[in-house]
Amino acid sequence: MNYSELSNNIKENLNLEISPVSVKLFKNESDAKKTLKKSDKIMHCQAIITASKGNSFYGTVNEIGCPNGASILGLTEMPKNLLNGLQFNKNNVTSSQESGKTLMGSVPKSNEKIEAIGYMPLEDTKIKPDVIVIIAKPRQIFDLIRANTYQEGKRMDNSVGGTQSLCGDIVVNSIQSNQPHISFGCMGSHVATELAEDQVILGIPISKLEEITNSLKIINQR
Repeated sequence: MNYSELSNNIKENLNLEISPVSVKLFKNESDAKKTLKKSDKIMHCQAIITASKGNSFYGTVNEIGCPNGASILGLTEMPKNLLNGLQFNKNNVTSSQESGKTLMGSVPKSNEKIEAIGYMPLEDTKIKPDVIVIIAKPRQIFDLIRANTYQEGKRMDNSVGGTQSLCGDIVVNSIQSNQPHISFGCMGSHVATELAEDQVILGIPISKLEEITNSLKIINQR
C-alpha cells in the first residue's frame, strides 16, 4: 500500500490542507521504537492534530496525558470512577452517576493491552496503521461518506455520545467494527486542542482506506 500516494489523493480530492493521520496501537513499545521517536507529554487528541501538521512520534502511558483516553485505548486500566459513572456525574456530563455509568458502558473500549500508540501523517507512514483519522469540514466529510457508500451502497452507521471522541469513537470503534466512524469531538478535545467549531473527525479502518480513496477519485470526476 502506497501511503504517500493515498494521502496525496485524499488531500487533492478534498482540497484538504492538513494531512490524514495514521494511528497505530503497539502491543510492544519496542516495535514503536523501530520507526518512531517518543513524544513529550501530550493528550491523544492533541497528538492527532500535531501529526496532521507533519509530525511523527509515539507515546506510552507516561506520555499520553489523558487518563481516560489512555485507558480507553488500552494503555492502562480503566479508572474506577469513570466506569461507575461518578466522574461524568461530577463533571456535569450526565444528570446522575447512574446515567454516567450507562454512558460509559456504551463507549467503545479496547479489549487488548497495549504499550504504545504511534501517530504519523499518512504520507510519511512506514508501518501498517490501524486507523486513518481525517479532520475536515462537513462538506469534505460528506464526500468521504459518499465514497464509503459508492461501491456497495451501504449506509454508514454511527454512534456518538459527546465524550471519549477521538479515542473511543474514532480509533477503537473503527477498529472493532471495521467500519468508518464520525465524531464531532468531546469537551476534552475542544478545550485542549485546536479543533475548530467547523471541523468534523472521521476514522477509517486501514482495511477500507484504498476502497474509499479510489471511490473518492471517481465521484469527484463526475
